[in-house]
Amino acid sequence: MGNIWAIGKREFASFFNSPIAYFAITIFLFALGALFFWQEEFIEQGQATMRPFFEWVPWLFIGLLPAISMRLIAEEKRTGSLEMLITMPIRDVELILGKLLGAVLFLFVTLGLTAAYPLAIKLHGSLDLGPVIGGYIGLVLVGTAFLALGLMASAWTRNQIVAFLLGAMLCGLLYGLDKLVGVFNEGWRDAIATLSMRDHFETIAKGVLDTRGIVYYLSITIVSVVVGTYSLESRRWT
Repeated sequence: MGNIWAIGKREFASFFNSPIAYFAITIFLFALGALFFWQEEFIEQGQATMRPFFEWVPWLFIGLLPAISMRLIAEEKRTGSLEMLITMPIRDVELILGKLLGAVLFLFVTLGLTAAYPLAIKLHGSLDLGPVIGGYIGLVLVGTAFLALGLMASAWTRNQIVAFLLGAMLCGLLYGLDKLVGVFNEGWRDAIATLSMRDHFETIAKGVLDTRGIVYYLSITIVSVVVGTYSLESRRWT
């Protein structure tokens, strides 16, 4: 556990040692503000709502979080520092979990900066805190799963651009899977739709902490960590 925390702290600090994190957060907040406040839906029948906010954030995450996770392993491979880590008393799974922890801490900072939105909306009317809390819990689950998928993609290659494209493709496919059910046989459509991240997120964002949704996101995260770990271990066999 100590190794995971040490790697996580180092990785989190490294995000802010370069302008990439500041640029990514600025673009994210600007895009979110533009999409959110240019709509009139945030006030419905005198009731303030965060629904447009929670509809847009996961889609923006598809671009933001793979851009953050693309360097986690790919950069280590490119610079050769990954080989140096082999000589240290760190297991591959500890390295993967530590990298993921650092990225999740970055996710918390990013979401923390969006706290201004519910505060601003509350000024326009009564805001039901249940869906807001549920929505933020859902964003943490979605964001962690996206980061794990991006980390897994980063473990597959030493090229950060390739890692970004793979990560964004995986995140977009799993989140928007319910939009693609029309291409499947009718008998499979309901089953395919239940595999969509978006379907589970919308339930949680209503303030309903469905254990099926939580297990689903944790499963994606765990599978991504396991696959990423095996991808690292495969370097020992080549």
